[in-house]
Amino acid sequence: MSLNFSTPLFLFGLLGVSLPVLIHLLTRRQQKQIRFSAVYLLSQSKKRSIRKSRPNRLLLLLARCLAIALFSMALANPIFSFRQSEAFLSTSPSSIVFILDDSYSMGTRAKDKTLFDSALVYISETLKNFSDNSEFSMVLASSPARVEQDWTPDKSTFIGRLEEQVVSYRATHIGDAVGKAIKLLESAKQKNKQIFLLTDMDKNGWKEETFFGVTTPYPIQLLNFSQLQSDSNKGMVKSIKISQEFLTRSRLLRVKAEIKNFSSTVNRMPLSLFLEGKLMKEEFLDIPPRQSLIQEFSYPLRRNQPLNGKIQISDDALPADNSRYFPFHPSQNIQVLVVDGDPEAISHQSESFYLERALNPFSVSLSHIDPTISTLAELSLRNLSDFSVVILANVRELPSGYELELEKFVLNGGALLLGMGDQVDPKYFNERLGNLLPVRLESQYQVKEGALHLLLKNSTHPVMQVFSPKALEEMRRINFYSMYTVQAREDKKFKVGTWFSNQHPAVIESEVGKGIVVMFLSSLDRDWNDFPIQPTYLPWVQRWTQYAARGLDNIPQQDLLVGEPFRKNTLDSRWIVRSPDGNLHKLENEVFNDTFQPGVYRLFSLPSTDTAEPNLLAKLPQGAQPVGTFTVNIDTRESEPGKISQKEIENLLEGMKLEFLEPQIQSTQPNTSEGIPLATPFLLMVAGMLLIEGWMVRKE
Repeated sequence: MSLNFSTPLFLFGLLGVSLPVLIHLLTRRQQKQIRFSAVYLLSQSKKRSIRKSRPNRLLLLLARCLAIALFSMALANPIFSFRQSEAFLSTSPSSIVFILDDSYSMGTRAKDKTLFDSALVYISETLKNFSDNSEFSMVLASSPARVEQDWTPDKSTFIGRLEEQVVSYRATHIGDAVGKAIKLLESAKQKNKQIFLLTDMDKNGWKEETFFGVTTPYPIQLLNFSQLQSDSNKGMVKSIKISQEFLTRSRLLRVKAEIKNFSSTVNRMPLSLFLEGKLMKEEFLDIPPRQSLIQEFSYPLRRNQPLNGKIQISDDALPADNSRYFPFHPSQNIQVLVVDGDPEAISHQSESFYLERALNPFSVSLSHIDPTISTLAELSLRNLSDFSVVILANVRELPSGYELELEKFVLNGGALLLGMGDQVDPKYFNERLGNLLPVRLESQYQVKEGALHLLLKNSTHPVMQVFSPKALEEMRRINFYSMYTVQAREDKKFKVGTWFSNQHPAVIESEVGKGIVVMFLSSLDRDWNDFPIQPTYLPWVQRWTQYAARGLDNIPQQDLLVGEPFRKNTLDSRWIVRSPDGNLHKLENEVFNDTFQPGVYRLFSLPSTDTAEPNLLAKLPQGAQPVGTFTVNIDTRESEPGKISQKEIENLLEGMKLEFLEPQIQSTQPNTSEGIPLATPFLLMVAGMLLIEGWMVRKE
């Protein structure tokens, strides 16, 4: 129970009450002199009249003073409350843990500030209610949850750390944060202990498995800041997919974006494509309520240079999920050595004729695959370290001892692709290349009637993802007349990329050391099938080559979520990472962990002569060369508008002392609940005092 009023106005009222009293005390002495100097012979009746009127004057003085006091208190606008304010009030020293949700959903706007800003103000005001001997600590609840401030009794130190906090781009992890708060309280000095949890109740952060074993006797005050937001999150960019399409003399970059509408009505919003910071295209979308819509942009690639871009929707209450970033690197060429096992005087009859034109179909390199054709006689003159991929096309056997060079090439990260044909010797492959091949070649299988077809069961394979349903259907109609049957090796692991209609594998892949081996169990020319003269042959060959060379999931294609580490795929060089904010970081080890900002991260190779320390790296050293990029985007699950209910929280934290509050930030007077204003009753009492004064004057 409490009574709150404005202190300056109340003091003014006290002064108004005391002035008449002081005046009365000063004049009493004069009154006595006058009274004692009166003529002794005054009648006895006059003396009795004076004695009778004296009490009336005192009552009149008290009535006037009380009226002035009541009027002053009415001006102070007092409020009477039976409850304490939302902030926990304690006169005894306490140990308080503030769990601050700094996930990006707390960046939702609430009038002129964000929910996160309101939470910071609330903590600052709440600190004033605790005694000077109290101690405080702070846990940040974004993933991974962490102790930002250990125990400190110094309020100014705590506020200084509080002012350094900014809302992050991470998702919420309430369960882990509560666990860390409990551990802090176990080492706290004060007997009075409590947890303040400030969050927006985003359901994504309350995963049931994270609360397993979490229990505490300490009370938890949970403050729901989502009620303060002035507007809702209307939509987000959910995902982006990048692909390319070959044309006669050029190629197209295709960007497919999925946009989600959180509103309960049709949302008309602009969708923009940015490349290198410039607006290239914009479309207006009418997205049905609470549904997603996919929009595709196409952009002609005129230069063989890397492109970095983003897809963006119009601004709303939560800006963090309105953009999504992507990179595209068309200029990275893959060096491929094609070993022709059946060369012919007529070029189109050679084993490598269709293969070479599929790898590089134009007079200039637009596929970014540079094939080098070699016969078996020329093979010993080739240095395998100059190539990323080796394709053995219908090869009978390799030069003596060359299988050891090929094995070393694959173990160190190279890719080996094999195509079958009538020249292949199964005995040689099984014996000499047994360390590389995941299966044993059995025999050639020829179709006597009709033809085999590709089943393409695994359409989710990275190689097959870019093919449209129409292209897949065309590929299924290709005729295959011959193939090799295989038998699995007991000590080898492999995956089947594609099957034939007779339930035999068509493509087999296996990781060997740091490299990969891919076996196509039919021919790569027209001897055993019609594949090379079909439109899908070109992208199929190119994508398997790029996949084998890690070209489909290498550095430029890594799309990480905020906080996920970037891992190098090579140890032969030192790199520099330039983050989206422009800062430079030396990447001496295999892992880069500072990925907490969305955007495109650029990678540069560090010159071998560079000896600068990491903290002295203010600009790129001379000779640093770009080697790729990777992107970091937010986890869109944090954007989902669902909020956890009070009942669900009570079930998760069963048995704990919970209090749910709706924070209201006030700066002029204490924050109270269920208060009764007393200004009107005080004014009525003033009116009553004036009526009493009038009655007393008339009686006088």
